[in-house]
Amino acid sequence: MAATALANYPDVIVKDTRVAKPSFSISALRSAVGVIARPNMFNCVLTGAQVFNNKIPNFSYRCEKAEFPGRTIATTDDTFAGPTMKLPYDMTYNDITLSVICSEDMKERTFFETWMDYIVKPATSPDAGTIAYHSDYARGLKLEIDQLSSATGNAICTYMCYDVYPIAITPMNATWDEVNTYQRFGVTLTYRYHTFEKY
Repeated sequence: MAATALANYPDVIVKDTRVAKPSFSISALRSAVGVIARPNMFNCVLTGAQVFNNKIPNFSYRCEKAEFPGRTIATTDDTFAGPTMKLPYDMTYNDITLSVICSEDMKERTFFETWMDYIVKPATSPDAGTIAYHSDYARGLKLEIDQLSSATGNAICTYMCYDVYPIAITPMNATWDEVNTYQRFGVTLTYRYHTFEKY
């Protein structure tokens, strides 16, 4: 009917506005995506944590899993008039969890156990339950996490977390079922703030 109606108006030009769908192929997808950042290309360095006369040699090779830190703008609701509006009042930083490989002498686990005992004195201590000063267990301690280029191995971007200290370590398995594997544990670190640098 539409074609019949338009036949009465020979000066009307009808254009086809349909857009042709692009042909899909793996090569086109690869070209469009380009080079991607890979999660296994990272470097994690813990510096300044030598106040306990203890440290983990080659920590970069002991840390098998890390997280790039996140942050959130804390807001409050303004309901003075009209629809509720969120207003920022602070920046909060998320805790970070690392997975650490244990050497045969368990020095990595001992390091973090000693660090936590330094923060809150254990039950076996004459000062059991007392809390150390923040400046003694956290200030000046840094955790650096780098995203590395899969092509060159150089750092693409760096997150630097300041005033770091552990707040939790996970249990470790002790079982006859696990033979061809190794001991590892998780440690949760909190910090005051972090910075971001893109190279």
